[in-house]
Amino acid sequence: MKQIRYILLLMLLSLVVLPENAMARDMQKDLRIQEVFQRYGMKKNVTMVELSNEMLETYGMTHYKSITIKNDPTALAFTRKCLEADQQGARKIKEVTDDGGVISAYYQLPGKEKELNRFILFKVSQKGVITLVYIEGELDSEDLITLLFAGKEL
Repeated sequence: MKQIRYILLLMLLSLVVLPENAMARDMQKDLRIQEVFQRYGMKKNVTMVELSNEMLETYGMTHYKSITIKNDPTALAFTRKCLEADQQGARKIKEVTDDGGVISAYYQLPGKEKELNRFILFKVSQKGVITLVYIEGELDSEDLITLLFAGKEL
């Protein structure tokens, strides 16, 4: 009897937890940068951050994911290809290139829902560290710039 209760509890928990995880995965499902997070997220010399719901609400976001990859030319080439695909139809707020490659970019993507905005931020440091950030939420471009330059860390 206890085993049956335990199994039912596990099944109930999976029904509650799985839709939330599936929703988080679907948020950027239509973007190629998702492949960067999947491919490099668990590798050595990589830091990946996903904010919890409590943190997200503080900044007016529904989704935040970032990845930092240290000195990996293969990852840089792959990330640039993904960015190139995802910038189609996006509003380029800022884009800096050097030697034929993007070294800094800030794109606003069309939202899936009218009130949600989506952003991709990308930067390569002089030391070759790649930073890629995906943000989705009610905040607009000006709100994001204020957050970034007001000294608040995401």
